[in-house]
Amino acid sequence: MKKLLFLINPVSGKQALEDDLMEVIDVFDRADFEVTIHLTRGIDDLTKTVEERADEFDMIVCCGGDGTLNLAAGALYRTESDTVLGYIPGGTTNDFANSRRINTFAPAAAEQIANGSERDVDLGVLCGKPFIYVAAFGMLADVSYQTSRELKTNLGYAAYVIEGIKSLTTAKPFHIKIVHDGKELEGDFIYGMVSNSKRVGGIEMPIMQNVLYDDGEMEVMLVRQPKNATDTQKLLNILVTQIPDNDTVYMFKAKNITFSSDTELHWTIDGEYGGAYTETEVKVEEAAIKMVF
Repeated sequence: MKKLLFLINPVSGKQALEDDLMEVIDVFDRADFEVTIHLTRGIDDLTKTVEERADEFDMIVCCGGDGTLNLAAGALYRTESDTVLGYIPGGTTNDFANSRRINTFAPAAAEQIANGSERDVDLGVLCGKPFIYVAAFGMLADVSYQTSRELKTNLGYAAYVIEGIKSLTTAKPFHIKIVHDGKELEGDFIYGMVSNSKRVGGIEMPIMQNVLYDDGEMEVMLVRQPKNATDTQKLLNILVTQIPDNDTVYMFKAKNITFSSDTELHWTIDGEYGGAYTETEVKVEEAAIKMVF
């Protein structure tokens, strides 16, 4: 019998499981797993549990939001263990799950884990901090997380645009030198993102629909500040289509990226605060962990 450690975030995980915990356990039991349940007691407890106990189990399944997945994936990456990670989404945005077509109904997600295939998953590492799908700075970095759920439900992608446009022409740009894989780029940008996802902050990103999840690279998007209404409209047209324009939105794929700026860039990592740096190094770790879904 295989051994499975089931990590449950008692806040976001409770929302996902509700009355379905026993059904989820039954799914794992029928798949010949001996299940150990651990209710996490904060960031330190989750990471310590994974780092200290990963090798005791064939699989670790975490239930919670994107932040919970970030912590579990990062901790597993640091152990260099062969233990496989599974994910039952329980947050409000569930970007990773929706990008990877992981069911948000807990018993169905458990079935995907029990019957799914192991897959290599790339991770990004920003100044030593792993992230599983996005690291971003600048004006738009928090917009998708601050936009009300009601507005997203009613307007979809337009909600993101509405919130972002409010400060497009007033946002202070950062002068940044970017070095990526031997190439250099320098300019003034109001937003930057290194990602491996088709969806950010609960919003589908049409411009990111050609993402490859396991190619050892991540997509970099840099947004210049619109100077007038024409530029603003141009930017919006780009964001709702799949056609970048280097004069407004600069995009490329990279494995190693360094951002150098005169002022600190405040980063968001998988929807959580990731620190502030004038020198930011991001590297992509190809096949950093194994997941099943």
